[in-house]
Amino acid sequence: MGNKEYLNVNELATLFGLNVQTLHYYDKIGILKPSYRDPNNGYRKYRFDQTYKLASIRYMRKLGYSIEAVRDFQDTKDPDEALQRLKERSAAIHAQWEEMMRIDHAILRKIQFIEDSKNEIDYEGFRIVEYPERKYISIGTETEIYAGESFYFYPTLVFYEGTKKEFGALLTDEVPEENVDIHTIPAGTYVVGYHKGAYEQIQDSFKRIREWGQNLNLEDSILAVNIIDQFVEQNNENYTTRIEVRIADAY
Repeated sequence: MGNKEYLNVNELATLFGLNVQTLHYYDKIGILKPSYRDPNNGYRKYRFDQTYKLASIRYMRKLGYSIEAVRDFQDTKDPDEALQRLKERSAAIHAQWEEMMRIDHAILRKIQFIEDSKNEIDYEGFRIVEYPERKYISIGTETEIYAGESFYFYPTLVFYEGTKKEFGALLTDEVPEENVDIHTIPAGTYVVGYHKGAYEQIQDSFKRIREWGQNLNLEDSILAVNIIDQFVEQNNENYTTRIEVRIADAY
């Protein structure tokens, strides 16, 4: 093939590991037209030096450029402008990489939190646990939680007090550097139980934990910690929530 002046569409596609339909599409939109088309059967032929242009297209597509961006790049006559576009693309790829790393860290955080929590799950019994001070990001009421990133990137907390319900995001590793509203869950002795199922039935588990600890001077507020939630399990009957009620006179 190296001595050939022209390549047919199958040969060119094979050379680049593409399917023929891709080259037909490039022809249709005008970014790589064959140098010769047989007027009788429509067969396409490409000059061998057109491989350089196709290599450029493949390179740009691998960098994530859209077809329109490839077309614009082909229209660029100034090498400095072309270089600037490559620099801009490099910066965009780096920003995407940083975002993907943040998402990966959030996934690993979720995995670690579930694995650390699952061995202690007991849906029937209750126990008394000493907890150190813990930090969380306040993310507001149920109508406010979806807009920010913390709801998606950290384990969810729900603070219940009477009919009031406030949400938080539990910090299980380093405190984020960005400007967020960080609060503290006080250290202390807590009665701990677990709720399995939809959040609409969690009040039944609240009643059970208060009945179990009725002689322990429990505080009015209840903390619910999502372990298995909608980010892990689609069936809400399999949701798992840790319930914590602080003993008021423990200290």
